[in-house]
Amino acid sequence: MKVKISKTFEVNAPSNDVWNFMTDVKKVSTCIPGAEYLEDLGGNKHSVMLVVKVGPIKSKYRGEVYLKNIDEEKQVIEIEGKGTDVKGKGGANMELNGSITAKEDGLTEVVGDSTVTIQGMLAQFGSRMVEDVSNQLFLQFTKALSAKLEGSQSSEDINSEVDNSLSGVAVASAALKGVSGRLMDKLKGKKNNEG
Repeated sequence: MKVKISKTFEVNAPSNDVWNFMTDVKKVSTCIPGAEYLEDLGGNKHSVMLVVKVGPIKSKYRGEVYLKNIDEEKQVIEIEGKGTDVKGKGGANMELNGSITAKEDGLTEVVGDSTVTIQGMLAQFGSRMVEDVSNQLFLQFTKALSAKLEGSQSSEDINSEVDNSLSGVAVASAALKGVSGRLMDKLKGKKNNEG
């Protein structure tokens, strides 16, 4: 199953600071719910672990992130990622193209377009569920990233060990909101067509 995801957000920080942070896999990992940076594999490749907890189910994915193309002058990046369930029950591949643009008033716009290919157990949830979960991940990621780059946390908070696990309750809530929202839209559509 393939899912295309496009996201744009703004950070109240200089574009060079955002670029330096976003091209450092170890730093970015601290903002991704459930991610743990493992090691630098050399050649712009990095090993990471992703733990996803949904209700009583906890899955671990061993992954590799490859910074395939980095253009510091234009501030664009191409990233490939792959992850495999440590129990061999599937995995995912990702291709991401990102860009960073300086805006007025010290804001920086971050744009990411990705294609995620999912195999195994995860694919059974369907693309709508994956989109709902990715939206929840994105919200948690941008909140953590903004806090670090905008200086709304002290350096002690930033460097301290925190539980950045993906909240199963938050994911389930996001998924339910997505499903109920689509159901309500369908019902509204039927009423408008009848009237």
